[in-house]
Amino acid sequence: MRQTIVGFLLALAILFAQANIAAQTTESEKTAKATTEKSKADAKKEAKELKKEAKKKEKAEAKTAKEEKTKATKEAKETAKKGEKAVKDEKAKAAKETKETATKGENAVKAEKVKAAKETKETVTKGENAVKDEKVKAATETKETVTKGENAVKDEKVKATKETKETAKEGEKAVKEEKIKATKESGDEAVGKTDDGKTVYAGSKGGHYYLNDKGDKTYVKDFAGAKVVGKTAKGESIYEGPRGGHYYYNSNGNKTYVPKDK
Repeated sequence: MRQTIVGFLLALAILFAQANIAAQTTESEKTAKATTEKSKADAKKEAKELKKEAKKKEKAEAKTAKEEKTKATKEAKETAKKGEKAVKDEKAKAAKETKETATKGENAVKAEKVKAAKETKETVTKGENAVKDEKVKAATETKETVTKGENAVKDEKVKATKETKETAKEGEKAVKEEKIKATKESGDEAVGKTDDGKTVYAGSKGGHYYLNDKGDKTYVKDFAGAKVVGKTAKGESIYEGPRGGHYYYNSNGNKTYVPKDK
């Protein structure tokens, strides 16, 4: 009966811990899902809030695991105390029975003593085994509860980091697409290619550029398809711009226009 009550109490403690962890995990999943629906401009802020929330949740779950461990230890001690009391009561009972049967004769006394000693030893052994089993069971359940809490925190951190990276990546992609779209809508003419295949455009002021991986303009001088119409006396290439002007790049990297007959 004693072991059944102890087992029932431990089962209730485990169910409470699991329900608490499940509730916290569900709430964390709702929070993580909500953050993904925010605007791209708030991606950095969402990452910071997710990290803060995960840290807060980790502390809460660690506290819960500690409380569960304390509770299990307390219950194990109470079980051990009950077992020790039972042993003590059995010893007292055996001693009383031995005293009462002493007047029945030496043989009867001897037999009773042997029987009482045997019963006492068996009772002590059973009590010690029960205490040992309860301690092992409590330690195992406490360890499993702590491990589940740690795994839940780890999973939430990994999920939050993954969603933050995906949100940031989508934001960068959208910005790049907007820049490419703006370039196309600007009417700048595609006039060639870079060595790695990127399209080179002629700007409204005559400069040549391509869009890098972030969608930003990177200006170039030489590229496949550039119209070279001659050389200066110093050997610089003379280019013809989209409006027919002739120019070369001086030592400072600036355009220097020249008459068309140079």
